[in-house]
Amino acid sequence: MGNVLHVVGLGPAGLESMTLGDYRMIKQAKRVFFRTVNHPCAQDLLAEGLQVESFDDLYDQEESFEKVYEGIVKRLEKECNIYPEVVYAVPGHPTVAERSVQLLVNMLANQVEIQVHPALSFLDPLFSAIPMDPVEGFLLRNYDDLKESGLTGREWLVIPQVYDGLIASEVKLDLMEVYADEAEAYVVQALGTKLQKVLKCQLFELDHQTFDHLTTVVLPPHRAGISMTKLLEIMRTLRSPGGCPWDQEQTHTSLKPYLVEESYEVLEAIEAQDMYNLAEELGDLLLQVVFHAQVAQEAGEFQFQDVLRSIIEKMIRRHPHVFGDIEVENSTEVLKNWDQIKQKEKGEQGSEELFNFPKGLPSLMLAVKTQKKVAKLGFDWSDFEGPLAKVYEELQELEEAMGHGKGIEEEFGDTLFALVNLSRFLKLDPEDAVRKTVGKFQRRFLEMVKLAEDEGEKLPSLTLDQMDKYWEMAKKREKNEEIGNNP
Repeated sequence: MGNVLHVVGLGPAGLESMTLGDYRMIKQAKRVFFRTVNHPCAQDLLAEGLQVESFDDLYDQEESFEKVYEGIVKRLEKECNIYPEVVYAVPGHPTVAERSVQLLVNMLANQVEIQVHPALSFLDPLFSAIPMDPVEGFLLRNYDDLKESGLTGREWLVIPQVYDGLIASEVKLDLMEVYADEAEAYVVQALGTKLQKVLKCQLFELDHQTFDHLTTVVLPPHRAGISMTKLLEIMRTLRSPGGCPWDQEQTHTSLKPYLVEESYEVLEAIEAQDMYNLAEELGDLLLQVVFHAQVAQEAGEFQFQDVLRSIIEKMIRRHPHVFGDIEVENSTEVLKNWDQIKQKEKGEQGSEELFNFPKGLPSLMLAVKTQKKVAKLGFDWSDFEGPLAKVYEELQELEEAMGHGKGIEEEFGDTLFALVNLSRFLKLDPEDAVRKTVGKFQRRFLEMVKLAEDEGEKLPSLTLDQMDKYWEMAKKREKNEEIGNNP
């Protein structure tokens, strides 16, 4: 690798921000390429008569910046095969927010000696232009990478190269998912030059400002940011001295009823197809996870990070067809692999470990899980005819038990278990089916009460036959509403 590619930075502003060493190198080099001449230092060098080539034409030809940068790499690769030394100059510092240099190092490092020369970046004058101390922490993020950046609002956020109002509008919308609409923002232009401007505005009016290729957007720390970090911080505050007395008193045991309650409220929102309420209920359920994690952290048991680590590692481990080299044909094979991996993780051995379900599961759900478990081992009916016949058989045994007054509870349980078995073959969730039936019963009963009251009747004074009359009226009205009739 005798040939050398020198990558130099032009600094953030004019010729005065360029290092003396880089200036001498560029002046003495025979082959010099600028990523763009649309930069103050590049213009100063051209005014001195420097002969260079730029890649500005690629920006007009290609459909994306990535294509532009790939074109730059290909051209420089060709030049380095011809000339012993080539200089490639970029705005600012060569390794700060400079994608083309990253590609050069990744793709040409095995063919050409690449020497990256340090320079001033736009960050240096930025730290003087606004009241920002980098020791407080800051994030440097490209405008098209904000959604995946895990923003918390706790640090300074620096977004360079916000070229125009369209990009600014996208930045605003992305940031408003974390920051308040009224959050403070700086729009900094022409850093380090005599034309430097620092404008302050609120986030919701960000895209109303003026933008060009030398514009940087900066947001100060914003404590009201919407993030997982903020939720954890709130939970710590509630449990800390001076926080909420009720929250401070809670334990894993005392929180158990709320975890169950919130889970069922999530199910209720799903059944009602109320997405607005579902978002709220999922938040309540997430709070229970955070609450337990905070209680555990205070007791030295585990931290929220351990909760995240556990589920992340488990999801990767149990999806080798996505994160590994296992191939599957359908969801059936996915579930088969899942069970095998789960069995290996838990070290299940023998019948004692066969039914290791949580003891607190609702009975119908426990029945379904038990039946599915043994079905995987081949202990199952071939079709729905078997479990249907079993339902009739258990009903007969229940009737006999009721006749001689012994074993009624056992036979009643057997009947329910047989019905759950039938539900699997009908591809129904028995828990959902019963819940929907209960909901239907409650609606009809309330309608029955209303119909009776409309006729001046009070429910406690009615006979069962009279109640049944209003029940049938309520049932008929519900049926008519379902088919669109207007009786």
